[in-house]
Parts: sequence; structure tokens; C-alpha cells
Amino acid sequence: MKKLLVVAGFSALLFSCGGSGGGSGGGSTSSASSIPVYFTDDMSVYPSILVKVYEVNLCSDNNCQQKVNLFTSQQGLQTDLAKLNGVLQYITTANIPQGTYNRLEVIMDKNLTITDSNNITHQAVFTPMNEKPNKPNTVQCDTQRCYIRFNGVVQPFSMGKLVIDFVLKEFEVDTSTDPWQVYQVKMKPLIPQETAGKTNEIHLMVQSTSAQNNNFTGTWMGKTYTVNLTQATACKINHTFYPISQCLSQVQQGMCVEVKVQEDPATSTSLTAVKIETEDTRKCVK
Repeated sequence: MKKLLVVAGFSALLFSCGGSGGGSGGGSTSSASSIPVYFTDDMSVYPSILVKVYEVNLCSDNNCQQKVNLFTSQQGLQTDLAKLNGVLQYITTANIPQGTYNRLEVIMDKNLTITDSNNITHQAVFTPMNEKPNKPNTVQCDTQRCYIRFNGVVQPFSMGKLVIDFVLKEFEVDTSTDPWQVYQVKMKPLIPQETAGKTNEIHLMVQSTSAQNNNFTGTWMGKTYTVNLTQATACKINHTFYPISQCLSQVQQGMCVEVKVQEDPATSTSLTAVKIETEDTRKCVK
């Protein structure tokens, strides 16, 4: 048996906001806050852990019958959890009504793929897990999907953002079965100090390039971003590094590009790339 940490550290939220507005799921719907949502991790013993995320929900009741949906993907957003070390991957910005929330729920595909240190790929499955002392998480599955919940008192989140931490180093995997079984999950809410030093990242579907301006445009969640390249930008296209003078000519419309940036994609649509790297198209399709 090997230990691995996978699934989700979730910041629980207590919102107390003024103004007017509406929404569902909270104790009151008189106001809402616009909160960006990010995925992150700290460390993984495996080079790749591919999962599909269908939903992220915030719940105001113990059984998650009253939900505020933060993110939905009909076909499942493919995410490589092992690549989130030191990264804040921007997912979406959600309007969250005022209220007290005591559950955070992630709905994922029951099946995942884990690549070991010898670059061998293994199929794996999440297995049901009841809440345990000092481990406030539950995992329940049907034939295709599993919901993973952080069960606990919802606390104020002073950063004004929700960072979902996939704590891979504490995940437990039974490697003696076929498929491998992920049978222990820890969800951990991040505090502001734990986000310090992390790089912002976004996945974009390329729309157009401009040699004159040395930039390209791409879309995510219905929003269009302009990505500016500089002499300091690292460029990796289809597993090959290119000098910046040749980089933009390799970027093509319809490519899925992982972009590490200086700015926060939640608040800026003009980005300066620290690194760009092509990725599987499924990582750019909501």
C-alpha cells in the first residue's frame, strides 16, 4: 500500500454581506458575494493523477440538499492533480448568497488514472468512505460518480477567494488491487498564509495570435483573455521548448494551453505569461 494524498481541501465559508441580490442555498438570500474559485495541491508522490470534476457545490444542510453551485461541467473537467503543486489554477468566479454553509462538495468521476514513478499508467477508483474522527470527509459513490464532502463548521474566509486544496501527500491508495483503490481522502481548507508564493495559472483555448503584438487570445468559462509573451516567458509546445522568438509561430488556433501568469485571471483579462505549455484539449473544455 502506498500513501498518496488526493482529493480536496476546501475552505468553508461564512458570508455576511450587505446590499441586495438573490440566490439559493444559504440561510438568507438578501445579498451575494462574487468569489473566485481555484484548485491547488502541495505535493504528490506520483507524476500524474488525472481526475474529472463535474461539480463544486457549497451546502447549507448536512445532506447537501440545499446547494449553491460554484462550478458545473457536463462532460467533466479533466484535471491533473499532480501538477497543482505551488499553483493556484483559476476555475471560475461564483456568486455566493449570504448564509452559513457547513458542507463543501465536489462531484467527480468514480474512475481516475494514476501514473507511477516508472511512467506506467494505472486505472484507479474512488471507494466509499464514511466520516472518521479527526478526518471530516466522506466519499459516497454510485456506478459512475462520487461525491466528496468536507463536513464541518463553515468559517469566514478572509482572502475573498476559495482555494480548493487536493492534499495528495495524505491520500491513501491500495496498489495491490486492479484497479487501484483510493480509499482515504483528506480535504483541507487553505488559510491566507498557505497561498503565499503560489503561481497563478489558467487553461485557455487559443482563438487567435498576433505576431505584431507578440500575444495570443484564448477563452475560458466564456471569457476572453489576452496573453502577452516576453523575453522571460518559457515556451513548451507539444513537449518541445522553443525560444521566445519562435514561440508564437507554434501556437495554433484550437490548442489548449496551460498558462502560468503574473496576474490573477479572476481579476484581469490581460495576462503576462511566465510559462505556456500545450495540454490535452479536455483540460480546456468545460
